[in-house]
Amino acid sequence: MPKIYALDKVDRKLLNLLQKDNQTPTRMLADKTHISQPTCLRRLRNLREAGIINADVALVDPFALGYGMLAFLEISLTNQSDECMQEFETRMSKEAEVMQCYFISGDFDYFLVAHVIDMDAYYQFVRRVISGSGNVRHFQSRFPMKRSKFVTRIAFDEKSLEVQVRAKK
Repeated sequence: MPKIYALDKVDRKLLNLLQKDNQTPTRMLADKTHISQPTCLRRLRNLREAGIINADVALVDPFALGYGMLAFLEISLTNQSDECMQEFETRMSKEAEVMQCYFISGDFDYFLVAHVIDMDAYYQFVRRVISGSGNVRHFQSRFPMKRSKFVTRIAFDEKSLEVQVRAKK
């Protein structure tokens, strides 16, 4: 069950700084937030333990690696029982091409974001993962022609005294 966690101004400033560059040395983070280095380390540990920081990763540009095709898929399942939906989600979590998978409201059951090298790779992906699943009733694909914005950060207001968030742990 999620627990309420209070983010003060310092926590929010730390989170904003880390989302810009998670390689920033703790000494610099402490200086920028006007706290001691041990206090900074403790706060970061607490944010990680609460599940507010859930990963420290490098964002790799798939286009630079030759994965030149992004696809958005809307998927309707034939059987929407809990068991079948869980099985679909588990399968999608194991597929390297699937970058994101969402259970959604509306006319479709799921929305996927998939990254592949080219149209042939997309065709193979659809045949193997979507058409070959046995439980996909219908799907639609959309292909973006241009990406005008892509961010992963959550912008925290650093001025308010406190912000209540739901922590995972």
